[in-house]
Amino acid sequence: MINKRLTVKSPAGLNILALEKILRISREQQCAVLFEKENGEKANSDSYFEMLALCAILGTTLQVTVDGPNETKTLEMIQEVFENGAGI
Repeated sequence: MINKRLTVKSPAGLNILALEKILRISREQQCAVLFEKENGEKANSDSYFEMLALCAILGTTLQVTVDGPNETKTLEMIQEVFENGAGI
């Protein structure tokens, strides 16, 4: 299990396209991913509703916890989404 604080740098925030990308990454890499805001709100990457409820706009910082066989690669891929969104 690894943790890292990531800040959303994509102007579009973590919109539905970015969340779809994160969901796909976690499933393909067979890792569980949990996001947590500073106020304690949590979201599992398997739930669009939970992730959308975090309202992760530009500048939002989340603690990202990744657990699974490809943790490091998964975290790197998710960090790319935080920085560049879904390529839009």
